[in-house]
Amino acid sequence: MIPMKLDSIYYQLIQKKQKLYETRVFDSKRQKLKLLDVIEFTNRGTSQRMKARIVELAHFKNFEQAIRDCGLKKVMPNARSVEDAVKLYEAFPHDEGTYKKGAQKYGVLRIKFDLL
Repeated sequence: MIPMKLDSIYYQLIQKKQKLYETRVFDSKRQKLKLLDVIEFTNRGTSQRMKARIVELAHFKNFEQAIRDCGLKKVMPNARSVEDAVKLYEAFPHDEGTYKKGAQKYGVLRIKFDLL
């Protein structure tokens, strides 16, 4: 089982089946993910947990491509535009400093999942 932490808003959007994809920097941790692996999402705010099975993995050069490829509302339903979604993603903290720097170095992984 692969642990992934989410801010409360994104946890709730996944729980309501409004957010169908999770997008992350394709760093060494994400490079180990395989189809049918089980992710355990943890809500950072409440420590609630839910499980999901990976049903699709797709690699992209950057967040904009990953979002445009499947549609804004499936990846970031609370964002007003692709540009807003990219800004949100790129601001997240990462070992490289931010997701923006991490994506420039490693690229982006988009994960589609089914809740269990």
